[in-house]
Amino acid sequence: MELDRVSTGVLGLDSKIKGGLIKGSVNLVTGKTGTGKTSFCVSFLHCGIENNERGVYITTEETGDDIKKDALSMFNWDLSEMERNGMLLMVSIKPIFPSKEATDINHLVRLYIFDILNKIEESVKRIKAQRVVLDSVSIVELFIKDDYISRVALAAIAEKLRSLGVTSVVTATIPEEHMGLSGSGIIEFIVDSVFKMDFVPVAEEFKRTLTVRKMRRTDHSTLIHPFEVTPLGIRVIEI
Repeated sequence: MELDRVSTGVLGLDSKIKGGLIKGSVNLVTGKTGTGKTSFCVSFLHCGIENNERGVYITTEETGDDIKKDALSMFNWDLSEMERNGMLLMVSIKPIFPSKEATDINHLVRLYIFDILNKIEESVKRIKAQRVVLDSVSIVELFIKDDYISRVALAAIAEKLRSLGVTSVVTATIPEEHMGLSGSGIIEFIVDSVFKMDFVPVAEEFKRTLTVRKMRRTDHSTLIHPFEVTPLGIRVIEI
């Protein structure tokens, strides 16, 4: 049976993954700081909006204004105008800062996760979104030190996204000198696909590369693909 696909918005990538992301799937974009994760997210939502698919961008670290400024300077995409047109909703969810009196960290964790789940559902229903970005889950990984609770929390986020019927991209930051695919090594087992973005030293320069590390129900490329950030968006370079 042929699966419904949606475009990633990354030029040249869809052909490497049988036409795009599986509709309704949860997809991880991971990499170290500065590898292009946010550019991927913006490209994904912009592509949807170009095809009349509304999108929600949930940020847990950067401000919405910073993301808008980056999109405008890199691609000349006016996310503010997309918001005014009702095609995009930017949501900022800041982590809870424990007070000195806080003794039950698990209670704070539950409050934070419930807040994320509620904001996701409210935002999707508010504009009838079909695409969602959660940038990033790394703050959740840092907040929750217990592996079991972390797995339960991340699985709850993924299941919420699936239950809403949206196609989603979540990001994670790989710490420097870390060999895994995320800080906790958990989220990559919960999602439906994993795209790893890297800096690779080539000819005394750092070149960006993208690798599809995992994609369920898809015969995908396993090559390391160089890419560049162009005024039209991210573009995979054919080799």
